[in-house]
Amino acid sequence: MDHSTTVLIFEAPVGSGLYRDALRLREDILRRPLGLTVSSEELADDSMRQHFCAVDCGAVVGTVSLRPLDETTLHLKQMAVVEPKRAARIGSRLVAHVERWGTSAGFRLMVAHARVGAEGFYLKHGYAQEGAAFFEQTIPHVRVTKRLR
Repeated sequence: MDHSTTVLIFEAPVGSGLYRDALRLREDILRRPLGLTVSSEELADDSMRQHFCAVDCGAVVGTVSLRPLDETTLHLKQMAVVEPKRAARIGSRLVAHVERWGTSAGFRLMVAHARVGAEGFYLKHGYAQEGAAFFEQTIPHVRVTKRLR
């Protein structure tokens, strides 16, 4: 049985239970391994973003958020999927969902800062790397972009 079909993607408004679960997931996957916590600046930025969660059997197993940079460009941020679900293509489903969401909202370009080592995921999904690596959250990242249809 393909268990990825049981995963549903929901919008997670700031302050909702889904948002709080997504925030815990971000903390566990993206910050704690670096010895960091989600900062107050990031929490303030959350109010300016659309948050989405992948949910499996009531548990948040993946999250991503979008922030408009201008009227045509979205910044994809905070992509995280729990390790046991990565082979189920949850990240791919989240990216496809937010790209459709962005396209339907009239955006034409998606931008992300991919951790070095994870940029292959984005390249596989049609993103192009732009420029050299830079440091963000204490580790190297690269900028990747994709034109939305």
